[in-house]
Amino acid sequence: MKVLDKYILKQSVVNFLFGVILFVVLVSAGDLLFRLARLWWQEGFSLGEVVKIFFLSLPSLLIYILPVSVLLSVLLTVGRMSSDSEIIALRAGGVSFRRLTVPFFLFSLWVCAGTIIVQEVCLPWASVELKEIGKRVSGGELMPENTFFRDESEPGIERVFYVKTVDREKSLLLGVVVQEYDEEGLRRIINAQEASNEGGKWIFQEGTIYQMGEEGEIERVVRFEKEEVATAQSIEEIQKTQKNPQEMSFLELKNFIEGEKSRGRRTEQLELILWQKTAFPFASLVFVLIGISLGIVSPRSGRALGVGLSVLIVFAYYVVLSLGSALAEGGSLSPFWGTWMANIMGFATGGGLLWWKEKN
Repeated sequence: MKVLDKYILKQSVVNFLFGVILFVVLVSAGDLLFRLARLWWQEGFSLGEVVKIFFLSLPSLLIYILPVSVLLSVLLTVGRMSSDSEIIALRAGGVSFRRLTVPFFLFSLWVCAGTIIVQEVCLPWASVELKEIGKRVSGGELMPENTFFRDESEPGIERVFYVKTVDREKSLLLGVVVQEYDEEGLRRIINAQEASNEGGKWIFQEGTIYQMGEEGEIERVVRFEKEEVATAQSIEEIQKTQKNPQEMSFLELKNFIEGEKSRGRRTEQLELILWQKTAFPFASLVFVLIGISLGIVSPRSGRALGVGLSVLIVFAYYVVLSLGSALAEGGSLSPFWGTWMANIMGFATGGGLLWWKEKN
């Protein structure tokens, strides 16, 4: 059986690589390539820098492309074996459909592990690198407008900043609101017209400080012309470490959610993203079951039909995933069951089709 496994794995790898290249081209052919072309022609980036940005953008795409490529690989491999009557020959030799799935499942486990590595290691690193390069795109912009970021450099104190607009020429943050937390919760709120980061300090101009009590009530209101707060972080350092939830690793996001819960904040959306980080990689196993079943049912499927079936199956998968996420957001399901509903239904559907095919 080792010969059979190697035979199937070799074909699966070739078709998988074809799928990865195909879907990368299809997904990046629109907005990504347009933005890269603009950087090259209008922003003065060199060809080498544009190529670097392209490869740094790949991890965010590969998280979704790798499982889909497994599906296409299985459809093409099983479809070709079925059309050449190799499946019939294997069945006549006593090989069950379940035994036939073993090399495909082994391959999908490798892809699942690779997807997790891309998600947990490559994506966080690539996002930091892209932010560093992105400074040139915005002409050295301090940070995006209408954005949140955190400063946790002072022991025991966490500050959550909201910035409305940015004055790039004067290096000022405008319309700044800062929530300052200590171990007991929200300590004070600083509302300032502008803020800057100079000499290890946040310098706030023309604003109001709301001192908060233990029960969350406002105890005192102080107006100021200038207020200084010590910090060990520069704006550049904050930019490098700032990540949105999709760019965080599973552990980073899990710790972030625990911190948000400790402050009494709602975390349903964040928990959905957290469990999606487990559901997406394991979609490879779901697609193997479905791909084997449909590949056997459609023995004449070539590459064009294989791509079409892959798109339809993935579309159905994301419809169920969106439905589960919507139910989780509404409180009807937990975030885990909401994100894993598509995988569970996929396992049931693929397993049922395979069982039915083996019995008939």
